[in-house]
Amino acid sequence: MARVPVYRVPRPAIPKVSATAVWRWLQLAIFLVFILLGAKTAIYTIDTDSAGVVKRFGKYHRTTGPGIHLLFPFWIETATEVPVTRNQKEEFGFRTMQAGVDSRYLGIEELDRGQVPQDDLKTLIRESGEGTFGQSSSSLRSRVQDILRGEYIMLTGDLNIVDVEWIVQYKIKEPRQYLFNVRDPRYTIRDASQSVMRQLIGNGSVDEAITIGRIEYENNGKDLLQELLDEYETGIHIVTVKMQSSNPPLRVRPAFNEVNKSQQQKEQRINEAMKLYNEVIPKTIGEAKRVIETAKGYAAERVNQAEGDVAKFAKVLVEYQKAPEITRRRLYIETMSKVLPEIPEKWILEQGGAEGGILLKLDLDKEM
Repeated sequence: MARVPVYRVPRPAIPKVSATAVWRWLQLAIFLVFILLGAKTAIYTIDTDSAGVVKRFGKYHRTTGPGIHLLFPFWIETATEVPVTRNQKEEFGFRTMQAGVDSRYLGIEELDRGQVPQDDLKTLIRESGEGTFGQSSSSLRSRVQDILRGEYIMLTGDLNIVDVEWIVQYKIKEPRQYLFNVRDPRYTIRDASQSVMRQLIGNGSVDEAITIGRIEYENNGKDLLQELLDEYETGIHIVTVKMQSSNPPLRVRPAFNEVNKSQQQKEQRINEAMKLYNEVIPKTIGEAKRVIETAKGYAAERVNQAEGDVAKFAKVLVEYQKAPEITRRRLYIETMSKVLPEIPEKWILEQGGAEGGILLKLDLDKEM
């Protein structure tokens, strides 16, 4: 057999790279990484509602406002953003799981109805600083019930139990104190708020906690909580303390509502009676005063008229004593001038013997 010739393709020559060139490229890459890392750690941005707390080697150095700022790179200085103008909120006895148009809350009533997703249960337990690993749905619900009951069940001064749900809104007024003086500001606020609210509820009655004392508890709770947080130097300003609800326990709530309803009906009846009393009594008193004043006026009129008649008679008597005949005739004429116009029909009798008689009536009232 004839042998087939084999042709070999020559391999291209690989250029040789010297160690010096590799070292130069490595130095360039390290330099670029160094520059990028330095730029990244030297520039930071603070939002408009926040302040930046700059630490140098872990110690407080300065506080900066919103905007873009520079600091020493490579973690020599670090900046922590603290929201100083944002209203923050802590809830007690319930939680807002979703805020907005379709708000979703987590409380004892929602747990009793069994309408709470398991993720919400786990979220509440994690916020309370506890783990949820390996727990069933029933155990999670039981644990959430214990957490919420521990917050809202309170004992009043008259040894009654009341369920209180409230919120605390606050701002951060001193970022340095907020970061360095308290290890966990959120739990400090929650513990201090529960302490203050239990003190107020424990010093009052159940009626004050449920009805008439809520506004006072809110105002006093805000002041006492602010004093306590200022004493701890937390750098927190309390905006408001608001009692969302204050009711008797669920088992006795229907009976308590019936009692309140009866008391309201009683007050309504009393108010209606007082309204009728205020309408009738003043009117009657006014009518009585009017009659009395009318009688007094009539009496004064009659007295004045009598005194006038007496004075007139005395003057006429003086004139009569001077000229009796003339005065008598004058009195007769004046009397007849008053009497005759009141007579509807007038008949004139002619005097004198047989020829006397009744004259013909002249109807002066009829138009000719």
